[in-house]
Amino acid sequence: MRLVVGLLVSFMSALALVGCESGSDEVGFEHPMDFESLEPLSGDELRYLAFQVFEGGPDPAIPFDGELVYTPKQKVADMVHNIVTTIGVTGGQKTRLAFILGPIAFDHSDAEVQQIIDDGFDIALSENVAVGFHVDDAMFWSRRGDLITDPTNIEWTDFDATPATGLHLEWARPPARMVFNSPTIRTEVTRRARDVIGARIASHVAILRSLGKEDLFAGVIAGWESHMGQDVSTMDRVGFHALANAGFGPQNPPSNIGAELASIVAEFIGLWTDGLAQGGIDANRVYTHVAFLPRARFEEISAPEGVTYEDVLDAAPSSQRPSVAFTANARPGFSTYPVTGVYEQIYEQLSEHGNPWWASSEGTNIIPGDDPESSGISMETYLARSFNHGAALVTIFGWGIGDQSNPFRTVTEGSDALATYRRFLSQ
Repeated sequence: MRLVVGLLVSFMSALALVGCESGSDEVGFEHPMDFESLEPLSGDELRYLAFQVFEGGPDPAIPFDGELVYTPKQKVADMVHNIVTTIGVTGGQKTRLAFILGPIAFDHSDAEVQQIIDDGFDIALSENVAVGFHVDDAMFWSRRGDLITDPTNIEWTDFDATPATGLHLEWARPPARMVFNSPTIRTEVTRRARDVIGARIASHVAILRSLGKEDLFAGVIAGWESHMGQDVSTMDRVGFHALANAGFGPQNPPSNIGAELASIVAEFIGLWTDGLAQGGIDANRVYTHVAFLPRARFEEISAPEGVTYEDVLDAAPSSQRPSVAFTANARPGFSTYPVTGVYEQIYEQLSEHGNPWWASSEGTNIIPGDDPESSGISMETYLARSFNHGAALVTIFGWGIGDQSNPFRTVTEGSDALATYRRFLSQ
């Protein structure tokens, strides 16, 4: 086991050189995506072009990095107004401009969650654009002393019950991973999804319906790159507490730990989406959010002997097997930064599940960590890779975050991007 872990660590370090995490391209890789124009939209399904507006700090323009707090309504409204006035087109017969508020996290009290939802619908009506919400399913929960101080809710890094210290992320510092199948966590997820988030959103949708404006609700993204992950201190896999709850142990280990953990993650995603449905939200307006290391990335370099794609898929930061995105009471959703092979693998997964409508739950036209030209494609091609292939919602990240030198802002707010948004929203 230690040998396999060592090989994985070495391989992940090498993989970063071809852009999995850093986005650098030191092996001379050429991006394979050809130009793809946006096709005319058909059918009755509205398509939402949405922009993520961050909750969690005192200002949505300033990235958060610790405990999340309520973001003042006026700060959010100012950013939404900037999006609306800069783009200048809010939708035609088949499209809607939208903003997505989130993360809505365990750090937020019930009252704060409901205030965020109220703020969102008020701003949507004021600007006559659609609103959606993005739920952090498990990462930020430091402010929940009733949960985080209970050892039965803290993940382990092994079957010796070594407690996790924090979740490894590239962009923030959350606390230790919670136990997805802890009875207390499961009860609280259902309560939050059904009674706090779902019911509040459903009440506002009913008001929109009475006004003939139900199209101003873009949906809920249930999860924020849902995955099990690694401990920040040791980079060891977490999830052993959940495995123990499922009946496994040192004398009875799973035959395939990665597959078993994926099953636990899938069940956890379903707990959220079922709760939202019980709260009154139409399943066609709920989307999941999963990120994964594409198989094509794995195949670009030679893996150490004994290391499979599934090994690396399960070990890569924020990565989870893409099949977990499919659940009964939601449409699937994925992160869609245009790295090698990500779209092709999404299309394969969609085909295997009957080609449902889906969402780009996070992304923009950049390889994270690299320069604004790193994708090698236009914003039109970027959007076409989703909307031409059955996406009902595309959520763009980067608007208004940091200063103008932020590469995410450069690609998201550039002149080419703005012209593309306007053409799309004119349909």
